[in-house]
Amino acid sequence: MNLPGLFFRHPEPYRNKVRLYPVFLPFAGCPDRCIYCSQETQTGQPIIHLKTIARKMHDDIYSEFSSSGKTFALGFFGGTFTAMPRHRQLLFLNLARELKDMGALSHVRCSTRPDYVNQDQLRLLQDYGVDMVELGVQSFDSRVLSLSRRGYTGDKALEASWMVKKSRMDLGIQLMPGLPGSNPGTFAGDMRITEELKPSALRLYPCLVLANTPLANLWSRGEYRPWILQTTQALISNALLRMWAAGIPVIRVGLAPETSLLSEIIAGPWHPALGSICRGLALGAYVAAMTARLGHPPARIFVPEKYIGDFWGHKMQNAGLFRRLGIFRKNTQAWKKELFLLAGAAHQLP
Repeated sequence: MNLPGLFFRHPEPYRNKVRLYPVFLPFAGCPDRCIYCSQETQTGQPIIHLKTIARKMHDDIYSEFSSSGKTFALGFFGGTFTAMPRHRQLLFLNLARELKDMGALSHVRCSTRPDYVNQDQLRLLQDYGVDMVELGVQSFDSRVLSLSRRGYTGDKALEASWMVKKSRMDLGIQLMPGLPGSNPGTFAGDMRITEELKPSALRLYPCLVLANTPLANLWSRGEYRPWILQTTQALISNALLRMWAAGIPVIRVGLAPETSLLSEIIAGPWHPALGSICRGLALGAYVAAMTARLGHPPARIFVPEKYIGDFWGHKMQNAGLFRRLGIFRKNTQAWKKELFLLAGAAHQLP
């Protein structure tokens, strides 16, 4: 039966966005350098003494909170936090707890590897007020992990994920589609397992070939072929829809375009607006599904103002799809409401 109009929300689950103060600890605690890794270029920061990093972190956050009362979320990234010696972890955890106790921090998270997660370590993080542990899983496929020289199996990645889930902390997962041995099938498997785990946050970092890495050597010898950009966009936009439907926030797609990174990329699905492209494609596909549910081309469509960019997509990428659905600029209107509306000719606006 045709409906006179159809209201719907953006499919992305709501998440409370906070200001994140990222602390990069390049290679800190890492047992080896992964074949794709070039932390100095990815973070845009040179390796600095940990005490200097800790002091700057504390001073920056304390100064901001003292002057404005504004709070941060704090994240420790770039290394393997739980593999650092205990006294180095405590250097940061003590300061983080002090800042959190005074109200300057609303949230603390750290990133680590699945093979450096155990009950004792999780209890330490809990005791110092850590809210989330992000696992650099990269893939749950053991063959992909082996070819990428990650040093653990898919079973270990799954075990560590459940261990974090069973703690009082939230689980974050980082995946890297396009690693050696990966394909659309292995990525679909990673999405299925992630859907079952239902983490509080997911990051998707398509694999890039950076200069002076072991992966660059494989690529130069023809032993590794990165995913092409078009394939990556299609797979990740589909993954976004799947994760959104499962209530899983995808908080990052692709590496941040650091100046030092751009000159080091020699192959792979790089685009500075990859996240925007994939979000737009995902929303376009969702609008198409809602239009099919409506049963006829809409006479008018109303789009929440904050989503109008994603609605049309990067460089109007959804315009062709929308034309086939009967959606044009002339019958599309941005409005201040939170809901989308596909309106029939006789639909009375609220």
